[in-house]
Amino acid sequence: MENVFIGLAIAFLVFLIWRLSISPTTGPVGKESFVLPPSVTLRPQPLLTDTDLLLYNLIRLAVEDHYLVFARVPLWSIVSVEAEGKARSQVLRHIALKQLDFVLVHPGTKAAEQVVLLDEGLPPQSHEVIRRGKIQSVLKAAGIKLITLKPHTSYTVPQLAQLFGVGDEE
Repeated sequence: MENVFIGLAIAFLVFLIWRLSISPTTGPVGKESFVLPPSVTLRPQPLLTDTDLLLYNLIRLAVEDHYLVFARVPLWSIVSVEAEGKARSQVLRHIALKQLDFVLVHPGTKAAEQVVLLDEGLPPQSHEVIRRGKIQSVLKAAGIKLITLKPHTSYTVPQLAQLFGVGDEE
């Protein structure tokens, strides 16, 4: 019985020495640093169009004492997905790469309370209808209010304040 124990101890020590002797370069593949190929050029690009920027500024003025306003926010960053295993992965895959035009965040709770999506007014293509449906279902499940605005419509600050529920009536 002692021989078995001694044999296991020796095998364990050999295994430890072998693991420690492996060089760091033969470790997991994902640890390599990213190097931009010389043939690739990166340049900054505008985050918002002129129309979007105008609307952003109007929204910011309308809600300035009530909310923080963020533009071009990924859907997954404003919801917490609480599920196990495959269910969580499926939901995250479902909402991946979905982008919200504007998000109104309560400065105290730091949680998104309202989301603004821009409706171009054109008949939407089928993929856009599916995208909006997914966004709407996630926001509804999370209890986040969705507001749709037309970017080429003229809004006043009081109109937007009323739309977001922060007008003088409150």
